[in-house]
Amino acid sequence: MLVFQTDNFRNGVIISPELATNIHSFYTAPAYMLICISSGYFVQDAGDIILTRHARGSWEFLIHHVLVLWCFLYSLYSHLYVAGAVVALFVEVNSVTLHLRLMLKLASQQSSPLYQINKFLNLFTYIVFRLSAQFYLTYYIVQNYSWMDKGGYFLVTMTLMNTMILIYFYRLLRADFFPRSRAHMEQNGTHNNVKKFLTE
Repeated sequence: MLVFQTDNFRNGVIISPELATNIHSFYTAPAYMLICISSGYFVQDAGDIILTRHARGSWEFLIHHVLVLWCFLYSLYSHLYVAGAVVALFVEVNSVTLHLRLMLKLASQQSSPLYQINKFLNLFTYIVFRLSAQFYLTYYIVQNYSWMDKGGYFLVTMTLMNTMILIYFYRLLRADFFPRSRAHMEQNGTHNNVKKFLTE
């Protein structure tokens, strides 16, 4: 799913550069279809979290999915901000390295060369694709707020999502680049904390 999303929105922006500049009203049929499919993915993933009874431990993901869905569904209904939703999907490039990072941690490969390489790739893609896409959209909304449809609706959503990704960025830096000593972790009893392991 991640590969499909990444290939399609990258090709869409390359073929139709206006998707990156006119995020209010411009869209193409492939871009609209991409948002349809991506919305289905978020609905499915949220349903899976709830039905498998992981909602309490994954509440941050559920909040993220709700924030994304109310923007995407509005875009699909109104045919506005489809291009903005495509730009927002640039964050999925970073999801590839984030998922690889988690798989390597689950396999206890934090000392492997692959983990070390991915650590820097993950930082690079987080800044270039996740943070940059979010802040570009926020800047666009602030600059054009006076005439945008549902401007307050999207500004509040972007502010909440920006807060979340900055918290995640802090956690990522702390875990991969400024880890606390093992002795300190054991003294505080956090070495067996599964939730902390997964969030870092």
